[in-house]
Amino acid sequence: MPNNKMILGVLALTIVFGAYNISHAQEQTTTQEQSTTPQSTTQQTTTQQPATQKSTTPQPPIVIEANELSFSDETGDILANGKVVITNQGQRLETEHLDGNSKLNEIWINDTATFSETGTSPSKSSNLTGNHVIYNYKLKTGSMEQAKGKIERKYVSGETISVLPDKYLISHGTATNCPAKIPDYHVSADKIEIWPEDKMIAYNAKFWIGNTVIFSLPKYQQGLGKNAGESSFPRIGYDGDQGLYIKQHLEYPFTNKFFAYANLDYYSKAGYKPSYGLVRREKNFSVEVVDGHFLDNDDNWIKKEPEFRFSYHSRRLGQLPVSYTFTASYGKWIDSSKTSWHQEYEVYFTRDPIKLNSTMNLHLGTGYEIIHESYDNSVQNIFKYDITVDKKWSDRFTSYVGYHYTQPNKTLFAYDSDDMNRELDAGITYKIDHMNSIGVVRNYDLDSKKVEDLNYIWYRNLHCWQGTLTYKSKENKWKFDITTTRW
Repeated sequence: MPNNKMILGVLALTIVFGAYNISHAQEQTTTQEQSTTPQSTTQQTTTQQPATQKSTTPQPPIVIEANELSFSDETGDILANGKVVITNQGQRLETEHLDGNSKLNEIWINDTATFSETGTSPSKSSNLTGNHVIYNYKLKTGSMEQAKGKIERKYVSGETISVLPDKYLISHGTATNCPAKIPDYHVSADKIEIWPEDKMIAYNAKFWIGNTVIFSLPKYQQGLGKNAGESSFPRIGYDGDQGLYIKQHLEYPFTNKFFAYANLDYYSKAGYKPSYGLVRREKNFSVEVVDGHFLDNDDNWIKKEPEFRFSYHSRRLGQLPVSYTFTASYGKWIDSSKTSWHQEYEVYFTRDPIKLNSTMNLHLGTGYEIIHESYDNSVQNIFKYDITVDKKWSDRFTSYVGYHYTQPNKTLFAYDSDDMNRELDAGITYKIDHMNSIGVVRNYDLDSKKVEDLNYIWYRNLHCWQGTLTYKSKENKWKFDITTTRW
């Protein structure tokens, strides 16, 4: 059965009653068109224009479709029944009955409705279901009660979920990355604010594993998207060098841009090794001060007392297909035998992936690093570049091979230093099924002509957790790590 369609334009309200059949026994009605001028202009324009200049860029219309649709030009009242769909520049509402008013730019739904919003990728899209919906199609804002669904990668629920211009607001709700009907873990809070691809802040937050509260915080922050850090749920594992460990990452926001964090890590061999930090995160850069113990991938420890760091976030180099980052740090470093005031500056350029064919990509990067130590007054100037090719052979099988060059140097600390000047690494990953994947990673020193690392990895989906088992064959050591799925 064809639907009636109502088109709500940007500067005018146009109503188009398309021809439709009530049933096979009824005759086709005559198309009727009506229009009126709204009381105020739209706020969808993203840039200001002079008063004497009119924008010539057409704006997409707001469209309402339904089996039965009526509109009063005099009062502005809107009534729709049966398979009602509203589309509005990336937002979509679906229900069976709605009321509204064009002069107020609002829609009201008492029954169940589904709201969806399209992001730049499926993982960044949102889909919510709830009752008692109020939706302002001009401002693209609204709210629904007894709502649940998904906001990007988060499964959420709440007594009320509101859609605002820059964020979602959840009242007396929950958030989790676990898709189960009864999640293995979740956060509950009096209020949850979600800025897509940025961060989530929960007020009076309680952390649950199953039906048990494991701890609570008056205010809790979690980075999302490219800012995503570690989950605040405990992470457990075993390392052949460090023994059994349990880790926990916590963030506390003072403002939307300034927050504190703590990494509360305990190892059965090394003991309690915490670290703390304060971060000011702006759009293009961040400033951070950290203090505590840090461990690199080669099991080298360092203590910072403290370290100050400036990071300029990835930025395009003019119109070129190249991005760059810059970091500068200064702080007191201590290991088991020495103390030094450590200065480090690095700029790194990354070329956009070059598509060699439909399944193969070339990745290029180069950078320059300067390291200065007060301990021996040494200065290291280090040039580096990286070349990597990845290949997707099938939906199950992927591989990569890379060449990495680091200018010969002799840094004072082993922590985070480059082990090889000329390195060839390669890896393969095979997805056995939706629960299991296996991989092999090999690192080869081209100068000494020997294999430095040969690791075998098993990835296991543990329902709402991720388990990783690694065997380091060159060292004959095992490592196991279990954590929640990425926030």
